[in-house]
Amino acid sequence: MSASSSSFISNFDVFLSFSAEEDTAKAFVTDLYVSLSEKGIPTYYKEEEGGSSSGHDLRKCIRDSKLAVVVVSQSYPTSVLCLNELQTILNFHDEGQLSVLLIFYGVNTSNIRKQTGEYAEPFRKLGEEYSAEKVQSWRMDLAKLTGFSGLDSRFWSNEGEMVNLITSEILLVISNKPISPSTFKADGPVAMDRHMHALYELLDLNYDKEVRLVGICGPGGVGKTTLARYAYEEMSVSFHVHMFVDNSEKNYHQDHQETFTSREIQGEAQTDVIKSELGQRRGLLVIDSVDNLQQLKDIAEIVGWFGSGSRVIFVTQEKSLLEEVGVEHVYELQSLRYDEALQLFCRYAFDQQHPPTSFESLALRAVQVACFLPLALTILGSSLHGKDERTWEEELQKLEGDQEKNMTNSCLGSKVS
Repeated sequence: MSASSSSFISNFDVFLSFSAEEDTAKAFVTDLYVSLSEKGIPTYYKEEEGGSSSGHDLRKCIRDSKLAVVVVSQSYPTSVLCLNELQTILNFHDEGQLSVLLIFYGVNTSNIRKQTGEYAEPFRKLGEEYSAEKVQSWRMDLAKLTGFSGLDSRFWSNEGEMVNLITSEILLVISNKPISPSTFKADGPVAMDRHMHALYELLDLNYDKEVRLVGICGPGGVGKTTLARYAYEEMSVSFHVHMFVDNSEKNYHQDHQETFTSREIQGEAQTDVIKSELGQRRGLLVIDSVDNLQQLKDIAEIVGWFGSGSRVIFVTQEKSLLEEVGVEHVYELQSLRYDEALQLFCRYAFDQQHPPTSFESLALRAVQVACFLPLALTILGSSLHGKDERTWEEELQKLEGDQEKNMTNSCLGSKVS
């Protein structure tokens, strides 16, 4: 399993950086390595601390990889090898040559930022062996990691499922699918890379023998329109002509320039406009906020006029509408994972990726109150921004009380009926 050998290979797609001294973290990384290997992804894995490969070979291996997966555990800062790897990884990342996937394994992110708690003693010991400048540079690199979008093991319910999820995200990064690097920026939409990967699988843009209908469905506030608009912006360049129809605003947006108001193109005229603009050409059509069956049927009937390889995306809260017109490829958008919801909330509440130490428990309660829905997280985070802890407590108690009252009324209503 080890990548260290006399004939050191550097053609890896993924470089795993982790501390091999910690049994639980190493077991997790081993499971991840096995999962990646089963998917045929060449992955660098070191079985022992300080393998036999030279520093030059290791640097080349990191540089030639498509992705570095950094697993930060409690013993990570005790390993000089890990800290040196991290410096090299961040240097290549800053130069735009390497993507980074960060995993916090059993650690408190605030302790990483401040090098307190379990991180205080390792750096004190490093200061006895290495220069102050060297130790300070390691400290800065480790603190820099907390600015990245990462996965936090404290919110995992099942480690096996998490390994599968990470494997899927790694496949997304190293694949040649037409996804812009912007989807992986720390300030990009939370979880958008995961959603885009699933949507691209359904769209299958490389298959040009049909006009494919795809649906995006889910409850209000879950992020359907955000995903649809993001996908539209990312994919438009791949089509001869494209159109975004926003029914909530009653507007037609074509080629980011011309706008048609719905007052002029209702009913049959609506389909006439779409047919005239996209007919016989390879086009992308996105219909947002679909709320009635007749509209779906009208548009489904004219897709035969589209050029082969066209894609039509319907966005709706009602999955049953998609089923009635025979849309076979449907992405059902779910609420965010715990770590994603916390990250999104913190962006609006604190202008950073993680909550301050004194607000951690309050932030976790806020995420629960918002039910992991992006719109609710954004609104709640914005409303609490800049408020003190006492105000947070008062607001959360009120919201939690309202939530409990609504649940009670719902339960009583179901018993009566």
